[in-house]
Amino acid sequence: MKRPSFMQGRYGVDKLFFAVTALCLLILILSFTVLRYIPHISIKGVLGINGLIMIVNTARIFSKDIGRRQLENIRFTLWLNKLRGHSGTPRPANRQMLRPQKNINSTPKCSCGTPLDIPAERGSHIVICKNCGKRNLVKK
Repeated sequence: MKRPSFMQGRYGVDKLFFAVTALCLLILILSFTVLRYIPHISIKGVLGINGLIMIVNTARIFSKDIGRRQLENIRFTLWLNKLRGHSGTPRPANRQMLRPQKNINSTPKCSCGTPLDIPAERGSHIVICKNCGKRNLVKK
């Protein structure tokens, strides 16, 4: 299936999007079945907050800050793994995405051979190759 052209350069959907959407649907179902009988809870307030969460969740799809959205999804996956009792890193579709580059002294390169532009801040960064578009995790 081909992506629409307006989604070029946008983040799209991920595991965090589906989890938040499922949680909002669960809250929606609970508000019409159970919360209706609790006198101190306003159903309109619950639905309003639920709607705001869905708007923010949908805005993540159209974000151009791909690196930040990926870090959010990785953090969510790590947290979910902790809840399940699994340890270690999440299993991405591309295993090399979470591996740090091996060349510490020189500038890191993508698997296609293009040098990567690294942000000035210290820490881990997901850097996208300008040539092939591959995501690389680089530790500085």
